[in-house]
Amino acid sequence: MSKWVLSASGEKQAKQRAAEGVFDDVDIIISSNEEKAYQTAKPIADKLGKAINRLSELNELNRDNCPFMEQKDYEKSIKFCLEHPSESINNWETADHALERFAKKIEELHREHNNQKILIVGHGFTINLYFAKLLGVLDRVYERLNTNNFADWGIVKNHVVLKDIAK
Repeated sequence: MSKWVLSASGEKQAKQRAAEGVFDDVDIIISSNEEKAYQTAKPIADKLGKAINRLSELNELNRDNCPFMEQKDYEKSIKFCLEHPSESINNWETADHALERFAKKIEELHREHNNQKILIVGHGFTINLYFAKLLGVLDRVYERLNTNNFADWGIVKNHVVLKDIAK
């Protein structure tokens, strides 16, 4: 699953997001190491003439050890994973571990790049887990994830959510 790439529609939406200018004032662009996140960040980086730093610690919750699943089984697994964060299903990384990995890297980036605007392009599971943690609503992360669309974004400053990624 970490090898997934953007569809033609996803590429178009990423270009539209870049054209909106919402991220024109960022200092640093960082994406997960997964191609779909990089492809989402690339139109913004190209527009601003900035490099993209790719970091594996920001990757999506790892589901690569899982065999192919039908859509309804995959959806059930997502729900279980997020509602039972300390348990693994289908050999997936636990939600607790993914959140710990992601949050630790965000904290490190915050210290390294203090007072700089950082654009982090990541994935639905990890970003929603992080926002839910900051907001104290980890018990509702599955519901929050289901409100997201492609290229949704939020703002965090000094551990406070200024714009939520969830609707």
